[in-house]
Amino acid sequence: MNKLNVLTLHRLGNPAKANRSLRKHLFFLQDHFPEHNYVYHEVSLPFPEYLKEIHFHAIVLDTTFMGERCFDPAILKRRKRDFAFVKDSNAVVLAFPQDDYDCHLITDKWMCEWEVDVLFSVIPDRWELLYPKYFQKGEIKLWYTGCVDDALLDYPTKPFSRRSIDIGYRAKKLLPTRGRLGETKWTIGRDLKALTEDADLKVSIELFPDASGFLKGDAWLDFINDCKFTLGSNSGSSLLDPVGDVAGAVRRYLLKRPNAAFEEVAENCFPSEDERHGDFTAISPRALEAALLRSAQILVEGDYSGLLTPWDHYLPIKPDASDFDTVRRSMADVGEVESMIERCREAIADCTALRYSVKAREIVKLIHDKYRGPDVDSEAFGRAANLIEEYEKDLRLKKKLLWAWSDIKQRVGSFPVVGKALRKGRDFMRANRERKS
Repeated sequence: MNKLNVLTLHRLGNPAKANRSLRKHLFFLQDHFPEHNYVYHEVSLPFPEYLKEIHFHAIVLDTTFMGERCFDPAILKRRKRDFAFVKDSNAVVLAFPQDDYDCHLITDKWMCEWEVDVLFSVIPDRWELLYPKYFQKGEIKLWYTGCVDDALLDYPTKPFSRRSIDIGYRAKKLLPTRGRLGETKWTIGRDLKALTEDADLKVSIELFPDASGFLKGDAWLDFINDCKFTLGSNSGSSLLDPVGDVAGAVRRYLLKRPNAAFEEVAENCFPSEDERHGDFTAISPRALEAALLRSAQILVEGDYSGLLTPWDHYLPIKPDASDFDTVRRSMADVGEVESMIERCREAIADCTALRYSVKAREIVKLIHDKYRGPDVDSEAFGRAANLIEEYEKDLRLKKKLLWAWSDIKQRVGSFPVVGKALRKGRDFMRANRERKS
């Protein structure tokens, strides 16, 4: 077996407007091994029966697809029904859940039902806690929330002195469903923005109610490339939500008290649960991108997958930014900052395990090693290629219509009053569904 047929199930939406990290993660196999046959199926669209004629060597459950486990239970039920053929396939099934701490027991049950061959977790330990049933029968390997795009290693970076933004940050204001650690991801931006209002610094910090305001593609890289310092915090959660009950309780509580502080929500919705099992955290794609684009990092002190250490690779800041005066003095030492930038870049660039090229090679080898289905000769591979070409033609218009509808919803939601009303309505509907279930 040389050439492979690979099916990936995803819910990315329009790749041209998608988050850069999610897009890179979705297409990394095709980017590095284009000689194989690939089907990237958007699960919001029907799966054509004729594609089931293809003997797939591997079926990849992408992060964007697996994230639906935490939405409406009816959606997950429908997905399981529509893609039930995965369980009966001879393909090697690979799953990338990413936010392991969200609905982890739902993931655990699902992975066992579909007899997934390998689950890739971004949490480096406590797999038995997260996936108690699958841990006994399946295989779990370490993954990252994002890996290094080899092209980024050669990306032209601006000299430190020519960057126009002193401190840059973009974050989504999350619901308090990921504990104090998740809350810090947006409050560090809020707090530092307040502290620098009267400072002689050019600060670009924006917090959004959802991901629609984020910079996409090269615009995001250009932003980081223009920041002398990039702010950041630990990615992940300090709170486990096994089946989504915590998120449901939080949404219902905030419908009654929309301005409730984190402490109040925690006391009423998940008392004594935050940090009970410690932090579930991993280095974020932003930290990798900032390192490679030579933007110095100001980070809430943390583990960062064991790759970055304070003072050596980044300037540490307290979760409430109360020590910003100390950070500010360190920022002024340009010589040391530029040395720190190079140390940080070297730490990430030299970690070959982070590179998509290496990960892609590992995945292709894993598929070859684990595949036990029928042989696919060159003639069958060619027929599969023809079916995939037919599929791409069939779905071209459907994808355009789906993306156009998504654009309309996003534009309507971008108006502050309308967007707030839509989010409130969405939370109301989800809270009601969760109450009934």
